[in-house]
Amino acid sequence: MKILIGMTRSDTVVSGSFKHICQIGEKFRAEGAEVIYAIGGNGDAITKLRAAGFKVHALNDLKRDLSPLSDIWSLLKLIWLIISESPQVCSWHTAKIGALGRIAAMLTFKRSYYVPHGVPFVNTPENKGFKKYERLEKLLSYLPSKIIGVCEFDKNEYLRIGVPDKKLLVIRNGMLGKFDDTWELTDKPVNFITAARFEDQKDYTTLAQACDSLLSQGKPFTLSIYGDGQYEAKVKQLFAHFPEGVINFCGVVDNFAEKLTQADVFILSSFWEGLPRSIIEAMACKKAVIASDVGGCSELIIEGESGYLIPIRDASTMAIAMGEYINNKAKTVSHGDAAYELYKQKYSLPVMLESYAKQYGVIKGGVNN
Repeated sequence: MKILIGMTRSDTVVSGSFKHICQIGEKFRAEGAEVIYAIGGNGDAITKLRAAGFKVHALNDLKRDLSPLSDIWSLLKLIWLIISESPQVCSWHTAKIGALGRIAAMLTFKRSYYVPHGVPFVNTPENKGFKKYERLEKLLSYLPSKIIGVCEFDKNEYLRIGVPDKKLLVIRNGMLGKFDDTWELTDKPVNFITAARFEDQKDYTTLAQACDSLLSQGKPFTLSIYGDGQYEAKVKQLFAHFPEGVINFCGVVDNFAEKLTQADVFILSSFWEGLPRSIIEAMACKKAVIASDVGGCSELIIEGESGYLIPIRDASTMAIAMGEYINNKAKTVSHGDAAYELYKQKYSLPVMLESYAKQYGVIKGGVNN
């Protein structure tokens, strides 16, 4: 069996969507399937996949934003790629290639799935193209491809705009569990940690304001920031006035789970999300979580037991939540334990991978069997 996996961008290897396509690709290959990738650009994601032994087609003309000529050319390339590679299943990840790929799969009579990794038409001022994507998704819902939401929020948003229930599936994101049994509370300031791209979707302004509030109250803490992106300089400027050693920009690492095990609390400040894999990874590492109450985040956090949900753009409430852990460090342990229990019940990686393999027909009991 051959499976084609497509993603829009190759310029980052820290995104949840890239980690996802790596994991399902490894699973399918382990089950005996031939896996090929088609990814926009020619960035680090392509290099990493090729180093792992996968065949990757670089779609150099594919752009994230609307670009009629490039989009038409990329569509033609996808059609030719599907014809030449002849996969049994196409799996499209993220919005742009999700649109073009579904059209290409229909024109070549291939079974395909679209995994948006966060609804692209969430209505928020920062998501400037939400109306465009809403109209587009309504139109594309007439194509035979099915849509796989990573959380119930995704499915409900598609139902809201009129996509038929029979076209929708939910396979929750999953991550591997990894925690350090030797970790213990210390007298050091609480170490908050975040991993989020410096892009429109992430709300570093609110996080900076919350940290400002803690600083003005004299509360001791540190914050480690992992990520990259087009707004890196702007984000660093938000934190430039903090005393040395309080805010640490750590770049991009391959072993983020190891960094999580050394931290106390994971924090994610966003304008919109799907089901954040970064939160699941933190849960798997027994970490308490503070997150913006957007997308599927509420499905991952038991309020006041495993972490705190923060209303969007509410720096005051975020500062209060961070202060809860600073004032009572024992909460980082009890909330982390509760987060891990929820992870084991619903969000382990093997459960997710088995679900995709069965749905795509890679293993016995799947769609093709």
